[in-house]
Amino acid sequence: MPHPPIKKSILIIGAGPVGIEAALYAKSAGYQVRILEKGEVAHNLQQWQHVTFFSPFGMNHSPLGKKLLAKQGVPLPGDEEYLTGRAYLERYLLPLANSQFLKPHIISGCEVIAVSRRGILKNEHIGDGQRANYPFRILTRDRQGREKIYESDYLIDASGSYGNPNWLGDGGIPAPGELANRHRIQYHLEDVAGEAKSKYAGKTTLVVGDGHTAATTMVALSRLMERDPHTKAIWITRSDRETSLVPIPDDPLKERERIVREANRLAGHPNVRRIKNAAVNALEYDERSGKFRVEASGPEGSLFLEVDHIIANVGYSPDNNIYRELQVHECYASRAPMKLAAALLGQSSADCLTQPAPDAQVLRNPEPDFYIIGMKSYGKNSNFLLKTGFEQIRDVFRLISGDNALDLNRPEAAGAEE
Repeated sequence: MPHPPIKKSILIIGAGPVGIEAALYAKSAGYQVRILEKGEVAHNLQQWQHVTFFSPFGMNHSPLGKKLLAKQGVPLPGDEEYLTGRAYLERYLLPLANSQFLKPHIISGCEVIAVSRRGILKNEHIGDGQRANYPFRILTRDRQGREKIYESDYLIDASGSYGNPNWLGDGGIPAPGELANRHRIQYHLEDVAGEAKSKYAGKTTLVVGDGHTAATTMVALSRLMERDPHTKAIWITRSDRETSLVPIPDDPLKERERIVREANRLAGHPNVRRIKNAAVNALEYDERSGKFRVEASGPEGSLFLEVDHIIANVGYSPDNNIYRELQVHECYASRAPMKLAAALLGQSSADCLTQPAPDAQVLRNPEPDFYIIGMKSYGKNSNFLLKTGFEQIRDVFRLISGDNALDLNRPEAAGAEE
């Protein structure tokens, strides 16, 4: 257990898996902690709870979390189990968040609008550690629209990026017609073969994207096609690869390997039309027919498509507006904190499992005592694992405490109490 901290208050933005684990670590280390969550606990994860994790449970929980729940008699999944998001919530994350160790410190329905420092502006004490002498001010708004200021010594942003999807238009900006129809377009992992099957069965769906998220959607649509042969999909990808995704040789993550294998098999599916090396130029929605008219461009010129639904699985980006008044150096390409972004760009492997863990110093910002962790810290880079987030938590508290050997997740370290 570390020495009692001098500055004690920590505020965490976001009650997702990384935010909850960060709060558990902070409280176990003796800090006063508060978590502010815009929605409910794990709001983003709840939107894809029907999807199975690519990684096994052993990579998605911490020893601290396991120890706390074991003390409370909560049976945990095996480390080799591949859980759906729903099972992960019910069997691990929600019991953790609802424990008396953490629940009193979580404020749900509390949106963070902006953060700053008390008494100083962004352009004062530039790159100067003196800024740490002024506490953070966090402007929030609750579900009734009431605004409130919180203050803290340390600020950790673990709010993720799933709530800020990229645009589907060519070049990453909205396609003409997209802004007006954004409420009709699905940007997340909808349960197309489950809860939303009545919406997609017998319809033609345009899926845009060439990553694992789009592949997951396409595999789910293929399941729906087995039950309803009138279900069709048009899959637009920017890449010109013959296969939709590049398999990782001897992939140790069997669920990821399965999705890649099944998605690549769809190239010959009679109900799937794949348009590679293409982009969406414009779209409009016809109220009378209830269909989209989409203009796209590919190797053979312009294409005009008529579809019932559009699913844009084109990735996510961090929303950096809340900390505009703090001194944060961001990568101009990935929009991630610069030091971490540079470390990630210097890694050659596309496999998140083989990427070496960056040094703790890359989590520092010019703004002292402000840390961005979790998916948001990776910017537009999608190679993030929860295991990486847990390592970031350890590194942040090493920086905060000044103890480079601090690791509360070591088996011999002191654990959380009931």
